[in-house]
Amino acid sequence: MTTRWLLLAGLFGMAASCTLDRGGDPGTRLQALLDAYHIAHGMAASTVENPDVDPAVKMQLIRLDRRAYDAVAALTRGNDGFADEEATARAVSALTDYAARQTASSP
Repeated sequence: MTTRWLLLAGLFGMAASCTLDRGGDPGTRLQALLDAYHIAHGMAASTVENPDVDPAVKMQLIRLDRRAYDAVAALTRGNDGFADEEATARAVSALTDYAARQTASSP
C-alpha cells in the first residue's frame, strides 16, 4: 500500500508542477492544481487521524495543508494581487511531498 501512495503522490506532484506550463489552458492548469491539492489533503488528513503519528508531524501537515488551501483559495477567487500560480503549485507540491513521506513511514 505504501508504494501505491508514493506513486500516487509522485503523479500528483508532477501534475502540480505541470500547471506551471504557461502554454496550456488556464482552466486546465487550475483544475490540475485543485486535483493535486485534494489528493494531498486526503493523504494529510489520513495521516493526521492516525493516533500513532508524532504530534510534530501532525502540526507540520496541518501548517502545510493550510498554506496550500489558502494559496488554492486565492487562486480560485481570481487574481486579486495575492494569487500566484507558481506559489500555489509550490505549496501544493510541499504538502504532497511531505504527506507522501509521512505515509511511507507511518506504522
